[in-house]
Amino acid sequence: MTSIHDDLPRDTMMRHVHDGRGHGRASRRTSARVADRVEPACPETDAVTGTDDGDTDGSHAGTGRLGRPLADRVRDDALHHVVANLAPLQVLLLPLALLVAFVMHGEVGGDRLAAWLSASTLATVTVTVTCARVRTHPIVDRTTTVLAAAALACVGSVAGMSTWVAATSAIDVEMMFALFPAVSLAVGTIVCAGRRDMFLWYAVPLTGAASGGLLTTGDTRMQALAALYVGYAMSQVALHHTVSKSLLASLRLQFTSQALAVRMASDQLALTHAYEQLSETNARLAHLASHDPLTGLLNRRGTLERIDQVMGRLDEHESVALLFCDLDRFKAVNDLLGHRGGDQFITVLADRIGRTLEHGCVAGRIGGDEFVVVLPGHDTARAAAVASRLVGVLAQPVHAEGRSVPSSVSIGVSSAPAHGRSTSDLLRNANAALHRAKHAGRNRIELFDGDMHQQLQDAVEAEQALRRAIDEGEILPFFQPEIDASTGRVVGAEILARWLRSDGTVLGANEFIGIARSAGLLERLTERVLGHARPNMRRLASFGLPDGFRFRVNLAPANTDRSWRNDPIDELIRGIDPSLVTVDVRESAIATDLPTAAATLAAFRARGGRVCLDDFTHGVSSLSLLRKLPVDEVRVDRQAIDSIASHPHDRAIVRSIIAVVREIGLSVTAEGVETGAQADTLIALGCVRQQGHHYAKAMPAADFEAYLVAHQAEGLAAAGERSTDWTPPNEWNVDDIR
Repeated sequence: MTSIHDDLPRDTMMRHVHDGRGHGRASRRTSARVADRVEPACPETDAVTGTDDGDTDGSHAGTGRLGRPLADRVRDDALHHVVANLAPLQVLLLPLALLVAFVMHGEVGGDRLAAWLSASTLATVTVTVTCARVRTHPIVDRTTTVLAAAALACVGSVAGMSTWVAATSAIDVEMMFALFPAVSLAVGTIVCAGRRDMFLWYAVPLTGAASGGLLTTGDTRMQALAALYVGYAMSQVALHHTVSKSLLASLRLQFTSQALAVRMASDQLALTHAYEQLSETNARLAHLASHDPLTGLLNRRGTLERIDQVMGRLDEHESVALLFCDLDRFKAVNDLLGHRGGDQFITVLADRIGRTLEHGCVAGRIGGDEFVVVLPGHDTARAAAVASRLVGVLAQPVHAEGRSVPSSVSIGVSSAPAHGRSTSDLLRNANAALHRAKHAGRNRIELFDGDMHQQLQDAVEAEQALRRAIDEGEILPFFQPEIDASTGRVVGAEILARWLRSDGTVLGANEFIGIARSAGLLERLTERVLGHARPNMRRLASFGLPDGFRFRVNLAPANTDRSWRNDPIDELIRGIDPSLVTVDVRESAIATDLPTAAATLAAFRARGGRVCLDDFTHGVSSLSLLRKLPVDEVRVDRQAIDSIASHPHDRAIVRSIIAVVREIGLSVTAEGVETGAQADTLIALGCVRQQGHHYAKAMPAADFEAYLVAHQAEGLAAAGERSTDWTPPNEWNVDDIR
């Protein structure tokens, strides 16, 4: 037995499942609808919520009952079973009655047959109306229930009237017609399974009409059979209860299974939606992890991964080229436009790079103003052509923040397998070519070659050796005396770095300072040298230094340019009296943060230190710094000293500088004095504080201590010769000084 409405919830469920599988993007909306319609199934109330109960449109068949308690929905479905079982009577009941009437018209009274046929017609009409009502109004309401009860009552009455129709006939005809109610009651037990009220509406009229018909015969045997009918009907009630119990349990299980299936479909949709969201999130995170958010190009990680992929597919017959691009003077552009304008500038150039490349080529931004272009299938010549196009495209002015800003780029080119077979090799070699392009004047292309490789290898080895020397203490402080050329007194000493190699050779600072600067080791080297020098400075100070003696300390430009706000001077001379120190600063060290540098130097002077502007004639704006910085002296660059004795123009320049500096109350010091002629010329020009190989070379701490003691002893001896009545104090003794 099936209900005319039984499969509708399952169809609805399958429609949602199909929507969830076949339409991934629509599953979000579908899952939300299903989630709204499904609640946990329970034995008492399987609260599956859905459309309103008033939804009687046939297109929503089966959905209006959702949301009612399980017991009510089981009763409704049982009623649909009953009506479905009655449906065949629409076409069978009246023809069957006509057939019986036609066959038995000679044995049965015609008026009774006519009444029976009229009742059959009424029953057929009632059943038809009930079935039509259920088809058009699948939601069970009071009208449907009343019509179903009326239909069953009519059918039961027709079946029961058969004994009355044959009551005046022969006993054998009467017995034959008496079988109709018995069989109909047995069939009604099955037809009305699940609805006791419907069975009673069917059985009571049937039993009453059948028993009444038998009682009207006047035959005691028929009257006894009427009593048996009543007992038989009671037994059928008990049988109906058993059958209904099984059917109702089946219906409950069916509804529970449907609810679980809908819940599983809803859970599947929810999981599908969660999986889609997770996939989208993972895709976004993967994109963010490998792409630059400003330009949309690959970032450093994405670029390296792409190069690794290309290199992994590379065979001996293929090549791949790499362009390392660096925007020229981007810092000046950023300072001019601000960070927002600088971002616009970068974005425009990144877009130009992307538009210039051929299909299959990839660009990435690996630094603030650095881009890498990967060119699969390109050798060095083809890569140089692409680089040339990029130089031309990026040389066009960029409009940002309401102004036109000039632009240019320097590019280094390397290729595999000619210049390496790994990602690190290609990047390192292209970067080396880029540095050559920068040093050669910018806005140009340089191709990596063998000489560049050797230079790069030498630079790497030199950097490693310097790092090792700093770690192992091979970089030591040397002291070069400063002399008052007018008196010969030692008035100071400059602390210089020397590399004492394991083979016993000593390298001057000019041989490794460039390596330290390019490797970012200048600050570390300065700290290590002064760390070794501080104990010697304290030892010499404890012995007693000449009046006005000061140690000269050079602040590395890489150090001060980056850390003026951290006051590097205090850390470098920790434990040393500032009155014993003169700090040399260069123009390049203070240009980027002049106000902070001036404040730091002023604080140092307030503690007794002196400040010297080093390499004074080397820059073009040094004169303007004399009124901006708190300086005590200036130091004439050695390049001006080299030709001072032989070239009148250089001598005139130095004379003018010395005159200007002395006019504003500052002292003048000269370095790099190599000959007596240079020393005499400087004395004649008014610069008596001098330093250079003409007086003494830089020497280790122990040698400088001996040199200083000897000069002090000579000074004391010369003073004794000039004054015959002078006797040295008892506490002074040359041996004590030593």
